[in-house]
Formats: sequence, structure tokens, C-alpha cells
Amino acid sequence: MAKDDITTFQINTISKGLRPTKRAKRDSGFLVECKGAVGRDEVLQVIDQLSRIDTSSLTVSFPYPQLFVFKNITIVCTPTVIYEWVAGALVSKLTVTTGSTWSAVDFDDYVYMTNGVVVVERSPVTQSYALNTTLPKGMSLCNFNGQVFVASPDAGI
Repeated sequence: MAKDDITTFQINTISKGLRPTKRAKRDSGFLVECKGAVGRDEVLQVIDQLSRIDTSSLTVSFPYPQLFVFKNITIVCTPTVIYEWVAGALVSKLTVTTGSTWSAVDFDDYVYMTNGVVVVERSPVTQSYALNTTLPKGMSLCNFNGQVFVASPDAGI
């Protein structure tokens, strides 16, 4: 096979994209695996590169710091302090009681977080963080079509 034939075959395979199901045969002309790209609008695109966040000033050990990259906000958490990544720097937003690892859900500029002991909300209006005693605290949060599910609500640790 000539070098030009291999190039042509690769372009045809890429234009077909990833196989639609795992049941598709391996020799059907679809790509089987994709690394370094994601499908967006039915096109493979390069994954957006994240800038490095310097957390060397935080004296914590595994599993901290925890990093939450949301649509509009990036939050870094230690067991007791919540930071927000603002203009290339970590800004301390709130100090809280130690609990389990953090779980968080976002709704654009609104964030609901819990560590099993406390609940923290980020206001979409003021962008400030505050403790909330009316929302259930839990061990894990999940946003399912705009509905928040709380695992082990009010169980504590």
C-alpha cells in the first residue's frame, strides 16, 4: 500500500467519526477510541486546555485540594476553606467546619455545596458564599435535570 493510500484511509475514517455503538464491527470504518478530543455538535473537537492553578500555598494532603470546574466558576476546597479562582489567583471566600469531602452542584452562578456537616451556597447576585441551615446537608449531591438529589441527607459523619 502506498503512503498516499494510508493518508486517504485515515481521512475517511476520521470523517466517519466514532462508532455509534460498541456493537458496531471494528472494521466498519469508524474510529474505535478517541483520546484528547470530545464530540461537540457532532464534530470531534480538541478538549479545552485548563490553565494550571497553583495550589502549592495550600498545606493539605490527599484528597485535598478538591477542584470544581463549573460553567462560570472554578472553586478550590480544602477541609475548612473554600477558595474561588478569580483573575488568575485563589481568593478565600469562606471558612467552615471540617466534614467529609466536598460535593457540589452548580446552576450557572448559583452553587450548592456540602461536606456532610455544613451547607454552603454561592449567591448568583452578590457572588458571596454563606452557610445555609435550611437546605439538607449530605454526603453527595447530584443535579438530575435541574433537580438536586442529596445522598445520606442530614446523616452527618
